[in-house]
Amino acid sequence: MKLDKKRFIPTISIIIITLILVATNLNLVKSNVNVVYDFLSHKFSWLFISANIAAFIFSLWIILGPYKNVRLGGEKEKPKYSTFSWIAMMFTTSCSAGLIVFGFIESIIYASNPPFGIEPFSIKAYEIAQAYSHYHWGLNAWTLYVPVTVALGLMLYNKKEQNINISSACEPVLKKQSKGFLGILMDIFGIFGAVVAPVTSMGLGMPLLTLLFQNIFNIPDSKVIVLQIVILALWILLFGASVYKGLDKGIKKLSDLNVITAFAFMFVVACITGITFVFNAEINNIGAYLTNFVRMLTNTDPYGTGEFVAKWTVWYWAWLIVYMPLMGVFNAKISKGRTLKEVVLGQMIFCSLGCWVAMSSLGNYAIKIQQSGVLDIASILNTKGQPTAIVEIIKTMPFSTLFMVLVAILCFIFMATTVDSSSFVAAETTYDHKDDNLAPRWLRMIWATVTCVITFVLLQVGGFDAVQVLAILIGFPLAIIMFIVIISGVKLLKDKKSKK
Repeated sequence: MKLDKKRFIPTISIIIITLILVATNLNLVKSNVNVVYDFLSHKFSWLFISANIAAFIFSLWIILGPYKNVRLGGEKEKPKYSTFSWIAMMFTTSCSAGLIVFGFIESIIYASNPPFGIEPFSIKAYEIAQAYSHYHWGLNAWTLYVPVTVALGLMLYNKKEQNINISSACEPVLKKQSKGFLGILMDIFGIFGAVVAPVTSMGLGMPLLTLLFQNIFNIPDSKVIVLQIVILALWILLFGASVYKGLDKGIKKLSDLNVITAFAFMFVVACITGITFVFNAEINNIGAYLTNFVRMLTNTDPYGTGEFVAKWTVWYWAWLIVYMPLMGVFNAKISKGRTLKEVVLGQMIFCSLGCWVAMSSLGNYAIKIQQSGVLDIASILNTKGQPTAIVEIIKTMPFSTLFMVLVAILCFIFMATTVDSSSFVAAETTYDHKDDNLAPRWLRMIWATVTCVITFVLLQVGGFDAVQVLAILIGFPLAIIMFIVIISGVKLLKDKKSKK
């Protein structure tokens, strides 16, 4: 094995140039990327929505079609990981701290400015808000990872392809070009996406984690930058420990711990909200989700301003498509021995259920205190931002300091799991494999460190706004690649050699 310089050097170079541009021309960069964001999110909303629909149809075809029992690695191959650990690794890698952040506030954001001309803060507004929360974190979100997981899994384990990257998944369509300049260019986008994916989540989670530490330990605003550097340093140490232990003992155990801690926290919040109220609300929310599903699936708002679609649905699909290279490689790596039906259902059903539990418990708690007048969350969101709103929500809970500690731990572990998986994937896709051995630990540490540096710069650019812009810019070319991956997946399944 050796370093794949054709992919490693260009990707690192692009990252360095981008960081230099941001550091030396911050205002110019911000103004230009905002213009690009507005253009892509409004004019190309159809592209992101079409990519999602295509991935959804492909996933249904896998579940219901003639290839559902094709097994990654062949008929006799057995899964390496237990079903719990397998789902836990997929779930925690993709969700990161975003699940905690939006679990508390997403429904309030939507209810304050709902789509379809609904009156803000009306009963219908809360119902469509929860329906959209379930939509953005449900089946259609997780289906975006299915095509690349299937295509890469078949190439890696059934066609015995040694190098695992986006160009390999597109080989059935691109043919020889997948090994040439076009393939390398696609891989650079894929590697960049794998590295940037956790950055977007850390851009959401870091401001919250910072504010939580400030409240817990009474740290003044003047020490925020120092605090963030300390947090990033601790992350790198945690990555180092996990990387040293490897995929089985590192990422796997961290994911298991993450899932157990997260769902214990959600259960406690549901109890505070009222279990009967949560169950009652969730039955209604699922009904609202199913009733409005086709409308949400195809909503481009061509006769309105398109603001809701551009700011939320398009951004969500762009954000998750940025995760596509990371999740495709990672899910394929851990899914050896699974049938394609298992691969699809594991992501679409079980991971969706995990997100719905968060939206149901955390979201309904926020709605309850907003409606009762205990806390005007919407006003805080508009005036002080997301991190402050979440901290204020937690302060309404009994033993609020303890809950702040728990949320801080959750954010820390969620983001650590995501970056750990990201550095693993980036290393795997920038190393020239000649056998089944994994990329070396030092390369994973390099990518983990790069991710932390990008995150620190991103926070200086503008937090959540920067996350939205970054997702659209990287997600746009990857959305186009999504269609190529889907066609490649179909071709691979129709090829008898890849089913053995």
